[in-house]
Amino acid sequence: MATYIKRHDFWARLAHWAYAVCGVSLMLTGLCLFVPGAGKALGIDALRVTTLLHRVFGAAFVAIPLLSYAIAPQNLVHSMKNLFRKWDDDDKVFMKYFFAYLFNPKKYHMPKQHFVKSGQRISDMVMYFLILVIAITGILLWVGPGTIPLWLFQLSKFGHDLAFFGMGVEFVLHLYLGAGMFQPYRRLPRVMFGDGYVLEADALYHWGHWAEEELTSGENVVVK
Repeated sequence: MATYIKRHDFWARLAHWAYAVCGVSLMLTGLCLFVPGAGKALGIDALRVTTLLHRVFGAAFVAIPLLSYAIAPQNLVHSMKNLFRKWDDDDKVFMKYFFAYLFNPKKYHMPKQHFVKSGQRISDMVMYFLILVIAITGILLWVGPGTIPLWLFQLSKFGHDLAFFGMGVEFVLHLYLGAGMFQPYRRLPRVMFGDGYVLEADALYHWGHWAEEELTSGENVVVK
């Protein structure tokens, strides 16, 4: 028997799954459209299908968070509250040693964190900005140069490609940490890709302040 704390509900996990599928699909189809010569190698029919799939997944990419937060608005409130929460001394110390910690986690004892870690808050802000840029420029590219000015179309293409590169970097870093490749995160994939529960010891190690609050209230704590 072990003690677990519920971290994410069903809707948050479902949205994460859907976003992961759409994100990977957009990157793969986007690469086919972005890489020079890929269209010629694929052939005109395959390129048309790839373009269609890119637009379909792009529409889903925009719709998923809107639908998710419409179904579970409490998750949006919770996300915004944690994203813009005032930084405390633990947040500052965490960021001071964060990059050194990534390369040598056994050497550093990181301070307690709240529901969203300091580094993740920065990453999330960047990600939300990139998603907004991708969504707006994607819509403009979909509309096409025949409807919008050529300069706006070209600017949208540049912004779309630049944001795509930024999201690629975000994806690699998120995969390294979220998929458990980084040793201290080995048992954490189940938090989003499993039942949403985290082992008490892991919760205290990664999100000390949040874990202590949950253990005190006992509302989301189970023993199994």
